[in-house]
Amino acid sequence: MMKKNIYNEKDLAENIYNAMKRIEKLGITYPDDYYEKLCERYSLTNVPYPFIVRHVGNPRIVKHFLYRDILKSGGIFLDYGCGTGDAIRQLIREGYPREKIHGFDVNEESIILGADLYLDHDEIESLVSVSPVFESGRLKYDIVYSGSVIHVIKDEDEFRTYLTNAYNSLKNGGIFFGSTLGLNDFQTKRERRGPPRLMHKEKLEYSLSHTGFKEIKIINEKRTEIERPEFNLSLFQFSARK
Repeated sequence: MMKKNIYNEKDLAENIYNAMKRIEKLGITYPDDYYEKLCERYSLTNVPYPFIVRHVGNPRIVKHFLYRDILKSGGIFLDYGCGTGDAIRQLIREGYPREKIHGFDVNEESIILGADLYLDHDEIESLVSVSPVFESGRLKYDIVYSGSVIHVIKDEDEFRTYLTNAYNSLKNGGIFFGSTLGLNDFQTKRERRGPPRLMHKEKLEYSLSHTGFKEIKIINEKRTEIERPEFNLSLFQFSARK
């Protein structure tokens, strides 16, 4: 989780309000005083990654260079680190076969927050699983999505395990794609603020290749707000094939 000195309770309340406004445009109607109830229920102590609230109702997956191709494929899809479930809901809104979508996360707090915002606990809970350890089992996926997960994994062994799990979960020829915050080419070291794992593009490419992925493509998504001098970050979109 990001340090509290760059994100406070007021920020969280404001972002919950903005998320509700975006979701209302999708046709959701909230009960009276629902905003106040959510602000009482949620704080920085029980929202694991508070920055994700900024994007609820505006899922990042739609900006990915592979998104339209993924929609057309209709393959068995895993959202590995699904968080609030925003990407899953977006796929369903676009007509992706619901029965081919599965989400996984290591904690349920973000999933519950997403369900509270979308008022769809029963619908989303049937599509996701929560466990401290990811078990790939016998099911193999055509597509594994990683939306803003890599940059919150601090431990090196955990990072390698995450990539290995993604690789092993895919069918041969399957696609691993997603996005992560990273460092600009000219930065020799990271700033103190920001998420725990920030890599240069070359390190991300090496990590994917070392795991066994092929046909690796990484592009820098233009995001003015994170490129300001106080942040100096990049947002990498990536894709790779098993």
